[in-house]
Amino acid sequence: MSEQQPKAGMSNTQTILFMVVLSFVCALILSILASALAKPKEIAKDLDRSKQLMIAAKILDHQGHLLIKDKGEYVIGKRLADGSIIPGSTEDIATQDDLLETYDNRIAPLLVDAQGNTHTFEESKINEEEYLSDYKKTGYYKQPLKLVYAILPSMKKENAESEKPKPIGYVIPVNGYGLWDAIYGYLAIETDADTVTGISWYDQKETPGLGANISEPEWQSLFPGKKIFQPTASGETEFKTAPLGITVVKGKVVDVLGNSPKAQSAVDGMSGATLTGNGVTDAYRDVLAPYRPFLIKLHDENKATSKED
Repeated sequence: MSEQQPKAGMSNTQTILFMVVLSFVCALILSILASALAKPKEIAKDLDRSKQLMIAAKILDHQGHLLIKDKGEYVIGKRLADGSIIPGSTEDIATQDDLLETYDNRIAPLLVDAQGNTHTFEESKINEEEYLSDYKKTGYYKQPLKLVYAILPSMKKENAESEKPKPIGYVIPVNGYGLWDAIYGYLAIETDADTVTGISWYDQKETPGLGANISEPEWQSLFPGKKIFQPTASGETEFKTAPLGITVVKGKVVDVLGNSPKAQSAVDGMSGATLTGNGVTDAYRDVLAPYRPFLIKLHDENKATSKED
C-alpha cells in the first residue's frame, strides 16, 4: 500500500497574492473608518477651539466651569434654563449644551476693515464658514477684512434677542511659529483696547514640559492685566506709535525689567523654551500690528464713554 503524499503548500505567487489582497482590504477598511471619523473629529476640534476662545475671554475656566464676574472678581457660574448665569459651585461643570449655548449667546464674530470699523459677515457678504476655513493657517490678520470676536455680556435669552448688547471685550485670533511648527491661539482684551483679559493656545506641537507649557494654565495666568501697547519710559502710552505686543523675556520679568514701564507688557519666560517664547513674542507683535486702527478707535470710543459716565 503506497504512502499518502503530503499536500503541496502555497506557492510563492499565491502567498504574495494573498498578502496583496489582505493589504488592500486593510487599507480599504482604514480608509472607510478615516472617512467616517473625519466629520466627528472636525466637530471635536471646533468645539475645542470654541472652549479655548472662551477660556481666553474668561467665560470658561480650564476645569470646565463657566465663569461670571461678581463684585469685580471672576467666580464659577451656573447656567440657568433662561440662559442667564448665576454664581455656582465647583460641582457645576458645564455640559456640552451649556458650552454651545453660551458660545452662541456671548461670542459674536466680526470683521475689521483698514480704518478700524467693524462689520458683520452678513454686511460684508462673506460666507463665515468658508472665511474661517480658508484663512486659518495663513492668519486672519493678513486679510483686508480681519477677524475679531466680540465678547457679549451674560443675559437672558429673551433680552439677548430683543436688545443689542454692547461688547464688554474682544478676542483676536493669534498665530505664528514656535520651535517646531505653527502655533495658534487667542488673545482677549478689555474695551480699553490695551489691557489683556486672558490668552490661550489651542494648537501647538512644542516640546512637552518645555515649549508646550504655553498651553498650561499656570503660564497663561501671567497674562491677565498686561498691556499690549508698550508704555514709554515716562509711563505714558502713545497709541499711534507705541510698539504693540507682549514680550516673553528670558527669565523673570522682575529680574530683567524690574518695575520699569516695559514690564507691563512682558511675561516670564519658560525654562528651556527660549525659542518657543520668541515665537510667541513674534506672533503677538506681527498679528496685533494690522489691528492698530481698530484698537485706537476702540480706545477712543471707550475713553469718550468713560467721560460721559
